[in-house]
Amino acid sequence: MLAIARYALKGPFHAATVAGVLAVLSLFIPLISVISGAIIGLVILTQGLRPGAWVIFVSVVGITLVSYLITRSPVLGVTIGLVQWLPMVIMAELLRRTASLSFTVLAGAGLALLVVIVQFLLWPDSEQIWLQYLRQVFAGMEQQDVETQQQLEAVLRNMVHWMTVLVVAVMYSTYVATLMVSRWFQARLADSDAHRSEFYSISLGKSAAGLAIMVIAASLLLQQDVLIALAMVMVAAFVFQGLAIAHKWARLRKAKVWLFVLYAMMMFVPQTVALVALLGIVDNWVDFRARLRSQPGETD
Repeated sequence: MLAIARYALKGPFHAATVAGVLAVLSLFIPLISVISGAIIGLVILTQGLRPGAWVIFVSVVGITLVSYLITRSPVLGVTIGLVQWLPMVIMAELLRRTASLSFTVLAGAGLALLVVIVQFLLWPDSEQIWLQYLRQVFAGMEQQDVETQQQLEAVLRNMVHWMTVLVVAVMYSTYVATLMVSRWFQARLADSDAHRSEFYSISLGKSAAGLAIMVIAASLLLQQDVLIALAMVMVAAFVFQGLAIAHKWARLRKAKVWLFVLYAMMMFVPQTVALVALLGIVDNWVDFRARLRSQPGETD
C-alpha cells in the first residue's frame, strides 16, 4: 500500500488516477474504498486543500466520462465524489489544520450527529422506502407459501430498521478509519511513528462522554429510532478511544495477539463493540493510559 501512496504523491494526475481506479474497483470490493479515500486524505494532509480538491475534480471527471460511455449515465462519478470523498476532504483538512486526531474524531462525530438529525427530518419515511425497494428485489418469493412470505417480511423489516439507524454511524466509522490510514501513509512515507502516538492519545473529553451517556440512556429508555441512531454515532466515536487504550495496553504488554482476538470479537460478537465504547467513555474520568504509564518499567 505504501508503494501506491508513494506513486500517488508524484503528481495530481497520478493521485487522481489511483483514487479514481480504486474508487471504481470498490464497487466490486467495498473495502478498497478505504484506500481510495485514504489517497485523497493523504494528498490533503501533505499538500493542502486545493491540490486535494483538484485531484477529486480530475477523478470525478474521469469516472463520469467512463460511466457515461458505458452506462449513458454520469451519476457514478458524482456519487463517488459526494459519498466517498467529500467527507474525507472535511476531516483531512480538519486534521491538517488542527494537528489533533482527537479533535478531528470529535468534530466528525458532531457532523455525523447533525446528519442523523437531517436524515430523520427530511426522510422520516426512509425505512418504508427501503422496505418497498427490498420487496421488489425479493418479488420472486411471492410464489412461496404464506409462512415463508411472513418470515421474509419479518427479516426484511428488521434488516431495514437496523440499516436506517446504523447507516450514519457505519459511514462515520469508515471515514475515521480511512483518515487514520491517510495519516499512517503520511507518517510512514516520512519514516515517522508519529501516527502511533497520536492514535494512542485519542481522548474525546468528559463533556463528550457525558453527552454520550445521556444520549445512550435516552435511546434505551425511549426507544426512538432517531435517538438510537444518535447513540450509535456516539458509540462509534468512543470505540476509537477504547481501541486506542487497547492498542496502548497491547504494545506495553507485548500482547498484540490479543488485538486480533479483540477485532475478531468485534466482528462476530456485536456486544464487544459496546464494551469497547464503554471503556472509551469511562477512560475520560479514570484515564487508564496514565495508570499504564505509571506502572514500574512501563514506557512507550
